[in-house]
This record gives sequence, structure tokens and C-alpha cells, in this order.
Amino acid sequence: MVLKKPVFLAVLLVIVIGFLVVYSVEMLRITNQRKFEIAVVLKTNNIRSDYWQMVSSGVKAAAKELAVNIEITGPLSETDTAGQIRNLDEALVKKPDAIILAATDYERLTPTVDKIRAAGIKVILIDSPIQTHVEASLIATDNNEAGRKAGKILAGGQNGSLYRVMTLSSRKGSIVEKDREDGFKDAIADFPGVEYAGNYAFDGTEDGAYDSVKNLLAQYPDIRGIAGLSETAALGAARAVKEKQRLNQINIVGFDSSIYQIKLLEEGSLQATIVQKPFNMGYLSLETAVQALNGIKVNPKVNIDAVVITKENMYTQENQELLFPLVEK
Repeated sequence: MVLKKPVFLAVLLVIVIGFLVVYSVEMLRITNQRKFEIAVVLKTNNIRSDYWQMVSSGVKAAAKELAVNIEITGPLSETDTAGQIRNLDEALVKKPDAIILAATDYERLTPTVDKIRAAGIKVILIDSPIQTHVEASLIATDNNEAGRKAGKILAGGQNGSLYRVMTLSSRKGSIVEKDREDGFKDAIADFPGVEYAGNYAFDGTEDGAYDSVKNLLAQYPDIRGIAGLSETAALGAARAVKEKQRLNQINIVGFDSSIYQIKLLEEGSLQATIVQKPFNMGYLSLETAVQALNGIKVNPKVNIDAVVITKENMYTQENQELLFPLVEK
């Protein structure tokens, strides 16, 4: 059978792109005269964090392909900035070629990162920026746009009457959650009748989010929508709303895709969750670090898109791959 011209061109394009991807990886491998030593310091290396373990899996996959030595560390909790600074100081003593960092704090990490950069070590930031821009590249979700998506989903539940919504953030000072909040507020401003009741911070734990929402619902019984700007915020909010038996009155939107959030989606307790691509982020960070070490010009900022997952679309093949990625541990 003779292929029609458009089909032939499409097939040819796929072959060429595949060749270029393989060629790029091989060129990076060949360029490495020795194995680079790269330290990876995550916000947390806690095995219970699905998100950060997926970032770690992406880093490991890239390290295997590019023949790079890596050491992955991080504090037990995302709120332990002092612990992360210790991780960075320990990495600095070992003098790696590059450090990949997911900063827990926008301001407090800056002096340590400045010290690392002054030592001639390349810095790649993932997930979150810091106050000074000394990194070779920042690879992160476009959190403002992700917040806009959450706002549009939540405001869409408005039925003509006053519709009060709030955001819940895991702690003050998180630039990631501040960007999400800003995007959220921008989005709901386009919906007449939707009123923003404010952002409320808690201690970063699921129990803390649960306690906060339970108290807020007593103070503001007319709340009709909650956007949990982190995984723990969404989980704690859902638990509090379920306990108050108000799931039919209050819509909840969250972020990320832990197994617990997927369960909440399936049962209808969570209206939607905004899913990032942590494996991609981890893989790209290691690949970018190797490129920078080989003298290749890298993109100073790489935005990774986030996807809205609902009960209705969670079973599509594309979204199933996001929710249940098959990766090498």
C-alpha cells in the first residue's frame, strides 16, 4: 500500500525527532570525559512524599542514561529549612560539579546558594525560585497559571448566588503557593458573584490543615469553595469538610496526585486536583545540569505545564499515565 503524502511526512517527522532525541543523549554521554558528580537536595527526601519521590525517580533515570554520579538528600519535612541548609553545607564540603536544589524557603536559602555559586559550583533550581538569580536554570511548574486553573474550576461551581471561596496554604513565605494564590485570585475576578474570603496559612501538616478548616467553617459558614494550595492543604480540608458532612455544599480543589488525593477524586470529595509533572522536572534538571557542565547554553527558565484532573477525565490514558507513572525506583 502506498502511503499518502501527509501520512508519510508525519511518519518521517516522528522518525527524525526520535533520532534527534537519541543523538542528543548520546552526545551528552560522549562529551563527558569523566563522570560528573551532582548533588541533589530536595525539599524533602521523605519516602512518604509521592511528589518528591517521583522527582527523585526522574533524576535517577536521567543519571543512568547520562552516566552521572548522583547523591540525593533532603530533610524529613518540607518546612525544615534549617535541615536543608545543613544538607547543602554537607554537599558543599564534597565539592560536586553541580547542585540541583528545590529550595524550601525563598529568602533563607539565598546566602547558602550564593556561597555555593562562589565556590564555582553550578546551581540548577527546581520547583521553587530563590531571592537572588544565581542559578544556571530554574525548572518549575508555572504556578501562577496552575493557580488560575484552580480558580476557574472552583469558580465554575457558582450558580448565580453569592459564592465565597478561600485558599489554604501550607505556610507563610512559600513563593510557590503565593504564585498559586495570585493566579487563583486573578481567575476568580472574571466570575461575577464569586467573592474571595482570603488565604489562610497553617503549619504544613495535614492535621494542621484539618484543624484550620474546621475552625474556619465555624467562623465562616457561608464558604462554598476551598482551594488547597498544597497536597496537605487539600487532604486536611477534605477531611474537615467530610467530618462536617458538607461535601454537597463545599467544593474542594487541590494540588498534586498522591494516592490519597486520587481516592478523594474517585469518591467525589475532591472536585479536581492540579497535577504537576515531577518526573519530567527531575529528569530535565539532571539533563540541564549536564548540559551546563559541558558548556552548552541552557534555558534560564523552563516552565512545566500542570494538568487539571477531575473524576470525569481521570481515566483517560494520558491522565492515568500522570496519576500512575511506571518508573524505575
